[in-house]
Amino acid sequence: MKNEQNPASFNRFFWGLGVFALSASTVTLVTDPYLMADIGLIILGIYLMFTGLANRKP
Repeated sequence: MKNEQNPASFNRFFWGLGVFALSASTVTLVTDPYLMADIGLIILGIYLMFTGLANRKP
């Protein structure tokens, strides 16, 4: 019996965490034209983290 916790979903979670950390750390450094793109990356990171945790298959 394998004790595997679906590493593909955890990979998606960690990709989302990385995108979120990168965009959240640079949100104060960007100028006005790139602010909306940075906020979009934050939303994408949060989406990837939630779907990575919710996409567990038994």
